[in-house]
Order: sequence, then C-alpha cells, then structure tokens
Amino acid sequence: MVQLVYLKENIKYFYQKYGEYLLPAWKLVFSFLALCLIQEMFAYNEAVDNPLAFLAISAVQAFAPMSLLFYTASCVMLLNLWKVSVEICAVLFIFLFISYLLFIRMDSRYAFIVILTPILFYLKLEYFLPVLLGMMVGFGGILPMTSGVFIYFFSSYTKDASALITTTSNLEPGMGMSRIVNLIVIDRRLLVLLVTFGLVAFLSCLLYQMFHENAWLFSILIGNVSMAILLLSGRLIFELDYTIWRVFLESFLAVGLAGVVQFFKGLGDVSRMEKVTFEDEEYIYYVKAVPKIKVTQADRNVMDIISGEEQAEFEMFSEGEDRKKEEAESREKSAVDVDPPPAD
Repeated sequence: MVQLVYLKENIKYFYQKYGEYLLPAWKLVFSFLALCLIQEMFAYNEAVDNPLAFLAISAVQAFAPMSLLFYTASCVMLLNLWKVSVEICAVLFIFLFISYLLFIRMDSRYAFIVILTPILFYLKLEYFLPVLLGMMVGFGGILPMTSGVFIYFFSSYTKDASALITTTSNLEPGMGMSRIVNLIVIDRRLLVLLVTFGLVAFLSCLLYQMFHENAWLFSILIGNVSMAILLLSGRLIFELDYTIWRVFLESFLAVGLAGVVQFFKGLGDVSRMEKVTFEDEEYIYYVKAVPKIKVTQADRNVMDIISGEEQAEFEMFSEGEDRKKEEAESREKSAVDVDPPPAD
C-alpha cells in the first residue's frame, strides 16, 4: 500500500510539474478522436469527413475551454444531417440549443459529458459512465448524460430514416422525422437505459456524499450492482437483446476503474479519524475529520561502504591530519604566549 501511495504522489507531482504541457496534449488527442468518432456516427456528408480539418480544430481546442468541443462537434453533426433532411437537422439543432441553455452554458464540464456519452456508447463502453459520473460530477451531471444518450440513439435512428428517404420514390415532407419519432416511442432499450443510468448516477452521488468514511466504497459497489440488476430486469421485462455477459464484465471492470479514480482522489486514513464537538449560540456542531493517506519520503542516510584496507588507510590518513592540526595549534599558542620585545 505504501508503494502505491508513493506511485500516486510521484504521478501527481509529475502532472503538477508538466501539467502545462500534458493538458493541451490530452485535449488535442481527445478532441481529434472525438471529432473523428462523431463523424463516423453521422457519416452522411463526405465534404465534412476531413481528418486534417479535424486536426487543425483540435489544435485550437487544445488551448481553449472544453465547451468549444461541444460547438465543433455540434457543427459536424448538423452539417452531416443537413445532407439527409432539413427537418431532422432542425430538430437536432433545437435539441442542442435547449441543452446549451439548460446546463452547458453554466459549466464546461457538462459540455464534455454531452460529447463523451455518445462516444462511450459507440465504443460499447457505456456501463463505465453512471457511477463515475455520480462520484466525480454529482447530481448536475445526470441531465447532460441523458442528453448524450439521446444523441447516440438519435444517430442510430437517423440511419434508418436515411435509408427510408433514399429508397422511397414518392417522399412526403417530414417522413424521415416521423420515422425517427416512431422509433423513439417504440424503443424500450432507450427507456431502460435512460432510467437505469439516471437512477444509478443519482444513487452513486447520494451514497458518495454520505458522512461516512467508507461512503466511496458503498457508492462504487452498490451503484454498479444496482446497475446490473436494473439492466437485467429491463432485459427480462421488455425482452431486450443486449448481452448479459457484457453487462457483468463492464460492471466488474467499472468497480476497478472507480476504485482507481478514488485512489487518486484520496483515501481516508480511518485509524487517525478525529471527532470534534463545539457549539455557538444557535447550534451544536459534530465534526468527524478523516485525514487522507499521504506518505512523505523518509530522510535517507548515505553510507559509504569501503574495504578493510581502504578503511585502515583512511584512518591512518585521518590520524596524520589530526596530528598536523594539533601541532599547528600548539605552535600558534606558543607564539601568542611569548612576551613582545620592549619598546625603545
């Protein structure tokens, strides 16, 4: 455990030292991958599919707030949907604009969640999200997460609507959008995932904020177990087709990932827990303080290891130097004791 804490402190020190270089590099890589994956999800306009343009935008994004990624990704989605249908593009624009008014303009983290959620769904890693979101963001991250879920399913429905539009000879206005609305109404998987992810994120956040030294552990375990139970229940009730083994595997891996995140955020040293009580004119305060586990580098004593002969030579040399020093001090003392000659 001590070695792990050493490793964590070294990593944090390394990030603090080189953070001004690491953060822009991370933002550049994530922005480029996010734009490329968003383009794959909404691949209807070949003119937009330009990796060099995505790289240039990501280079700007590296030194800008994360909210800029939401705007650029929204432009990529809308330009692709314009090629499919004007009304579909208009509906998604209204949805993104409402999302901006509700929460994105308040906190740039929410813009990051809106883009990250559909990407995780596209990569089949969506079950890692709810518990981590409840731990790291709190209740405010639930609505951006649901918006991201809707964007992913909207991209899936648009593929069906695009196929319908391209294969229909007598196309009526609004046929593509009506097809998407019908899919939203009949898709029980969307309903199960929205309810499950919202409840798990809410429960994880609620448990994580409890006044208990092991609240983080309760949040991780209960959150992931409840997610697995809700997903399996939804599968049985609505006869959905998502695989059981992936639910259990990602739930198990999500426990480990959340534990690693909490380890870097800081674990409490329960053995040094302190309880304090004080009061004022109106209230009595009960405070329980649990310090974080931290390890400082111990003072190191350097010992020179030499052979026996070298040790003997070193001692003889030291004795000679000490003897010379004593003789010099005695000569200086005798010179001081001699009386000065009488003055003329």
